[in-house]
Amino acid sequence: MRKLLLTLSIFLFTITAFAQTTYKKDSGFFTPIVKSLYLRGGVFEDAQLIGPAVGYRFNETYDVTLHTEFLSNEYKFGFRPTLKTSLLNIGVILGRTADLSDRFLLRSELSLYQAITLNTEAYNNISKPSLTSGMVSSSLFWDIPLSKSVSLLPNLGAFLGYGNYSAPYSTARLRQGFDGFIIGPKVGFDVPFNLSDSFYLVVNPKVNIPLNKEEYGSTLLFNVQLNF
Repeated sequence: MRKLLLTLSIFLFTITAFAQTTYKKDSGFFTPIVKSLYLRGGVFEDAQLIGPAVGYRFNETYDVTLHTEFLSNEYKFGFRPTLKTSLLNIGVILGRTADLSDRFLLRSELSLYQAITLNTEAYNNISKPSLTSGMVSSSLFWDIPLSKSVSLLPNLGAFLGYGNYSAPYSTARLRQGFDGFIIGPKVGFDVPFNLSDSFYLVVNPKVNIPLNKEEYGSTLLFNVQLNF
């Protein structure tokens, strides 16, 4: 796993790449309003997955993001003991940005996630949840200005990752929760709103489509990001 992560790191920083500096070029903080959120209550399961994130732009090229997911879950099997799970899934996302022209950007990320188990009550003869994963992704962005304060950034790219994942008994999905290698295309449609000289709001939906892991299906990610 260490050799793989080292290879991914070398791949990221030897190509023209991505960061949240796509939206602002000066140093400063940015944060998705909620990067992860899943709530479910019912007869068979109570689940809460909350994942705040915060990032920092060092300059016009590099940035880093810390993303922490907290999962609290109770899965009920009738007369069997209730499976209780609580864990932290901690992710670090490294990025780099480059302008190819006035209208095109090429961006990439290296993201690493590690789960820390806090409680696995009644997991007696069941594999306890665990997660270690790494992923690289690159996308080409096309900047289409609509006005002085609004623009479109449609984007197309690809991702490659490797993970060691034992899923908890929960309908909630951990970020980068996959086992083995995963590869596929990704499509996004970002919409930045320039609300002031120092404040951007960005709506950035995207879809990851794994080609070799049908059991995971396509993943729709939707975030609203604040750039200060």
